[in-house]
Order: sequence, then structure tokens, then C-alpha cells
Amino acid sequence: MKKLLLIMLSTVLFADSPLLDGLERGNSPYKRDACKMAKAEARKNYNVQDMNVGCSCEKSDAREWMCFVKFKYLPKED
Repeated sequence: MKKLLLIMLSTVLFADSPLLDGLERGNSPYKRDACKMAKAEARKNYNVQDMNVGCSCEKSDAREWMCFVKFKYLPKED
């Protein structure tokens, strides 16, 4: 019983940090460019591990496309 408790405790303490959810956006007159911008910003600002293939896009009142990309990233280690 003590060994099982020790194994469970060590697993929790020494486990890799979990992936966090992220969301980034991009604006452009063209939908494809807005999606590319969002993905590029996500890669530049975060340690991206997994990213959705597509973007969620909508046209704003300024007649520009606003696209959002969802991704998973690892937090920066200090």
C-alpha cells in the first residue's frame, strides 16, 4: 500500500506540465491572409504543440476578415 501511494505521488509531482489552450487572431482584407497571420502570431508568441488546421473567420464592420485559431501550447519554464 505504501508503494502504491509513493508511485501515485511521484507520478503527480514529476509529470510533464499539461498543455494549455490558446487563441490567437489575425485581421486582413483577405480571409486566407488573416488566417495565416493568426497562425504566425501563435507560433511566434507561444510554444505551440498542436494547432487546428483551419481558422474560425468572420467579416468585421470595417470589411476586414477577423480569423481566430485555436491551439495547445506548453507554458514557458522559468
